Amino acid sequence: MVEGRENTQLSAALTFCQQQQQCLSQIQSSVEGNSQKLQNPYSQGCLPWATWIVARLGGWSGYLSQKPPGMPTLVRGFRQFESLFFGWKLATYGLVYTR
Repeated sequence: MVEGRENTQLSAALTFCQQQQQCLSQIQSSVEGNSQKLQNPYSQGCLPWATWIVARLGGWSGYLSQKPPGMPTLVRGFRQFESLFFGWKLATYGLVYTR
């Protein structure tokens, strides 16, 4: 994600399955701000689009004028996303795990 965070030619499918991309699509509005500067500037489905959302979950400011998100921010964001994705799957598909 770090190497491809600005390459719009790369697909989000390199890192995220279709279900994860659907979840990212629904999360996007909650991490975007009200101003145009805090909107995800990338087209849905490309790797930078997904990376922007994960970086916001990791605490990145979202301003393109700021330093791009680094590895620690993306790791924090990805961990947050994994938790959100698990909950999203439970809510969407009604998965119940028993032991």
